Amino acid sequence: MSICFNGFKVELSANTFTAYVQDMPDNRGLRELREKLQSDWFLHWRSGKVYGIPKVPQQEQTFGKPVELKTEEHLQLLAARIDSVLPKIFAQYSAFRFKPFTFLSQKEELVSSIATKIKDLPSLISSFKIKPKFALEAKLVELRHEETFIGLFLRLETRWEILASLSDLQNAGVNLQDLYVVRRQPQPGQRRLVGKISHIYEKTVNLLESFDGITSINEDEVWLEGSKASFVRCLKTLLGDKYDAFESERLIQEANFLTGPALDNILIRMETFLAKKSPMQLAPNLFGYIRDRIEAVNDDSYQTVISASPVEYCFDAARTKRNLYAWKGIEKYGPFSREIFSKKSPEILVLFPDTVQGAVENFLKAFRDGISIKKKVFQDGIEYWEENSKYSGGFAKIFGLVNPKLTLRQIPWLNSKQKPPAVAYREAVAQVLEKTMPDAAIVILLDEHARLPDPENPYLQSKALLLMAGIPVQGIRASTLGQSRYSLQYTLQNLSVALYAKMNGLPWTVDHDLTISDELVIGIGNCELSGSRFFERQRFVGITTVFRGDGNYLLGNLSQECSYSEYPNILKTSTVSILQDIKRRNGWQPGDTVRLVFHAARPFKNLDVADIVAQCVAEVGEEQNIEFAFLTVSHEHPFTLLDKSQQGIVMKDGAKKGQLAPQRGIIVQLGRYTRLLCTNSAALVKMPRSPLPTPLLIHLHPQSTYRDLTYLSEQVLKFTSLSWRSLLPASKPVTIYYSELIAELLARLRNIRDWSPALLNIKLRASKWFL
Repeated sequence: MSICFNGFKVELSANTFTAYVQDMPDNRGLRELREKLQSDWFLHWRSGKVYGIPKVPQQEQTFGKPVELKTEEHLQLLAARIDSVLPKIFAQYSAFRFKPFTFLSQKEELVSSIATKIKDLPSLISSFKIKPKFALEAKLVELRHEETFIGLFLRLETRWEILASLSDLQNAGVNLQDLYVVRRQPQPGQRRLVGKISHIYEKTVNLLESFDGITSINEDEVWLEGSKASFVRCLKTLLGDKYDAFESERLIQEANFLTGPALDNILIRMETFLAKKSPMQLAPNLFGYIRDRIEAVNDDSYQTVISASPVEYCFDAARTKRNLYAWKGIEKYGPFSREIFSKKSPEILVLFPDTVQGAVENFLKAFRDGISIKKKVFQDGIEYWEENSKYSGGFAKIFGLVNPKLTLRQIPWLNSKQKPPAVAYREAVAQVLEKTMPDAAIVILLDEHARLPDPENPYLQSKALLLMAGIPVQGIRASTLGQSRYSLQYTLQNLSVALYAKMNGLPWTVDHDLTISDELVIGIGNCELSGSRFFERQRFVGITTVFRGDGNYLLGNLSQECSYSEYPNILKTSTVSILQDIKRRNGWQPGDTVRLVFHAARPFKNLDVADIVAQCVAEVGEEQNIEFAFLTVSHEHPFTLLDKSQQGIVMKDGAKKGQLAPQRGIIVQLGRYTRLLCTNSAALVKMPRSPLPTPLLIHLHPQSTYRDLTYLSEQVLKFTSLSWRSLLPASKPVTIYYSELIAELLARLRNIRDWSPALLNIKLRASKWFL
């Protein structure tokens, strides 16, 4: 194992340097001061002081008092200074963004390369651009305790642009409504994003939503935002049946920049370039030298890299029934909650259009009874056929159920096509609920209906009505029904696990020793209900998921809807209520030691969620000894890890996938309170052209009272194996993944007339209804 980073160590030329210091209790006046002194001074605010470093030998404007500073005590200042000199080092590139310093490739452009592979594309395609985007950022690194240094890290992504005029796109048949426009040339201090399109008339773009109350803008001032949504809508219209070929070629072109070997080659070239530009002057008496690639190395005195043990799936409370693979464990032992599952003979409603009845019946028979797939085997010179199905037992046998009832309800689509599909499905659901209350529902959709907008989508209409009746729902597209038997067995595995979990079943937990009275892992997220990107329209719902330390799902909770300013109080009230509920449910006694671990993807801007959580813990656990840890767990960071010893896995066609991808479970110290965790691996990478996986960044809030980051990081890894939406591990812990799934569904369900989430906190509190 040879782990290296996507960055280079910066070596400083001296132990001290001269800076100029001026008191500033808060940083509200910093922007104005920077604008005033920008030609002469680099300014950086920290802890009530502004530090200045001269940009030029002779300054026309004076600032602060000179002070001799120790470099080791002011690395944060020097990292910011490095960021500020990068535009000068890359003077030949026009900066796309300054924080972090970001620029576009001058030579490579992917769409033009794709056009050479696919003939006769419409001329308007030349206005679509995909360029490699390079971001350089200086960050502090502490691979060993109290050995901090500065690293310069390179992150590579792609930048998408649509440079066609809106009128040309509209004339080509593209529906532009609800897409976003950005300014072509934003002025200093001006937002690039303008608003959402209502319609275009005579070169005027009329807006549904916008910043600053703008209702319209001249077409010549804006481009269509180069987002994935904009590209998909435009190109599906412009390319028609060539769209899939375009997408396949795009992935191949992107692989030339984003796979492990591609990134490694770019880093080698970048290292050579930076070495030629070295040293960079940071202060009058201080220089920075770009050195070799940063490596994470262990020795006898210190472990920077830890390899966590493989996660084992558990299928009984004693943790004696274990397996390294989820489905093999379920087949051998049954689900974790087999003995205590309360719905032994569940009724499952199946809604489907009558035009696919035969396919539905065949699919349900395979779901209920299993699939038989034989393979030819030779042993001792004798040929015979052996069962090789990955779903041979069927839903009832595998999950320990007794005569589950499948109630089929046709949607009379063949003779009712004049009725909108959403109306037809909603009426069918209402009629069923008048007669019975099933334990779960499967809603089967024609593919063209699945793609309808949310208010007209029959799946969402059905789901809303059923959820309000306390019934979890699983959706399936008609194209799934006709899969080959080989593919279908894997689809049925995922379907059966998700459906069992939605009915309050627990498919598996993980091997996690509980060494204290009680340990809870709590995910904190939020949902922006309006779906608006314009701040003043936002409404929020807090989302909380609660698990035992071993992964046993306890409950999910939604706060009441609130505005941004109300969110802190709502979050505190909701968290206190949940903790009190768990305290009563688990019978916390005076003197018990309880550990509470909180996971959040990203705390609110200007809101210290950890501080709120600490207040809640103190309020609820006065009689208990509560250990408390607050972690932010995110993929949004500039760090990538490469394992030079990983040669990849050879596919049937001879191509290799997962080259340079570190093994799942690798934990690398990045700082005193920070770790990088690899949750993917070469085996889990899907295709040879898939990008190199990004590790999770785990940051422990300093206010935490429980600080074993190795234990907490391994726990995060185990919680990636607790997704019951698939048999494969998720790329993030379910505490966060589930919150994201809930947020996505809540935002979509809000578009359904008469929708109310009230019962989600009552009948479906323990259900994984969002899978």
